[in-house]
Amino acid sequence: MMCIHGGAGFGKTLAVNTCLRELEPGEDVRKITFRARPTARAVRYELFTALDLAGEPPRHPSEFDRLLKTALAERPRTFLVDEAQWLNGEACG
Repeated sequence: MMCIHGGAGFGKTLAVNTCLRELEPGEDVRKITFRARPTARAVRYELFTALDLAGEPPRHPSEFDRLLKTALAERPRTFLVDEAQWLNGEACG
């Protein structure tokens, strides 16, 4: 896990995008942007979408978590979370 932090216009996005281009050609990079203070439910739905999972998202949190954990364990991926400062304690837990 890595965090890039700095003021507006300091080149954070450019630096990250440059580094991502240096990864292996087959690296699976997924970008996620959350709205301000997303709920845990919203984070689940964003991950479901970013992972391109088939079907309808589960209704119950425990089923949803199990599905996401299984999908995330299948293979390594790189997730780029833009504006991560908008995540709150509930969303990160």
